Amino acid sequence: MSHPILERHLESRSLKPLYLFYGEEEFLMDRAVKRLETFLAGDLGEAPLRIVQESQEIDLEDFLAQARMPPLWGSGQLLVLRRVEAYPAKALQALLPYLAHPARRSWLVLTAPSLKAKEVEKHPIFSRLLKEHAALAFWRRREEELYPWLMQEAKRLGKSLTPAAARRLVEVVGDNLAELSQELEKVALLAGEENTLAPHLVEQLASHSRSYNIFALVDALGEAQPHKRLTALAHLLEMGEPPPLILSMLARQVRLLIHLKEATPGSPPETLTGKLKLPGGVLKRLAQQARAFRLSALRAHLLLLQRVDYQLKTSAANPRLWLEWALLQMGPG
Repeated sequence: MSHPILERHLESRSLKPLYLFYGEEEFLMDRAVKRLETFLAGDLGEAPLRIVQESQEIDLEDFLAQARMPPLWGSGQLLVLRRVEAYPAKALQALLPYLAHPARRSWLVLTAPSLKAKEVEKHPIFSRLLKEHAALAFWRRREEELYPWLMQEAKRLGKSLTPAAARRLVEVVGDNLAELSQELEKVALLAGEENTLAPHLVEQLASHSRSYNIFALVDALGEAQPHKRLTALAHLLEMGEPPPLILSMLARQVRLLIHLKEATPGSPPETLTGKLKLPGGVLKRLAQQARAFRLSALRAHLLLLQRVDYQLKTSAANPRLWLEWALLQMGPG
């Protein structure tokens, strides 16, 4: 399933010549583009010519002119233009004559990840696409929507994912659909002939998950002895994570802990979930970690990480040494 409206158009063979895909979930947008490409390949008898461009690389008028030029080989073309919201309003006027007389054998998809629903509704051109069922929204899944989505994804892989395993997967990985899909595929491979994907399989995979290990590193900050902190760091480095990325992930976790400590006592979980844009399971784990730290200690840790970031960018010393130096000082408190 790509998008309900697109699926209806595919089933009835009533595709629009131009679609606007908007919303923050780019993983689902990319999947919908692949679904459209697969359908066209079957409908045309061969794969369409696929052209993907960025708005910063080409003028909208030139992109539309490209759509009017039929490919020399093949029976059709699929053109994707990313981040169309970056064009000024005047440039978007070029869409009007194209919509009045779209090119034959060309199907266009414009993506706009930063567009909000209200912006689409108020826009003179995008609102027209919305009324014509050619503007499709792809929003982030709420936590309660992630579990059935994962279970459906497991069915697509020929497996059955238990609700408990789905919850554990979200706790370990977070709510990023691309990462969830990737980790689910790993669990399915780990299961082998086993049809049911249970929590123990997720646990086996967890030790190789970047998200899991950055949580382990933050957990280790609460230990008086630095051994666990250094071990968690070594594990991340062995997994091939670049030191700047480890530093970035660690700083992000510390910032989230600061936000939790600064939150009004008794704040409802749904308020924090919306503010921090985290699933409830991940928020629960962060709240447990936050109990080990004072707010002043977390702020000191963040300043220390900022100093390390400067050193990584300006010093010729081994980045691992700077990370180890910081973790030796980042104990509980």
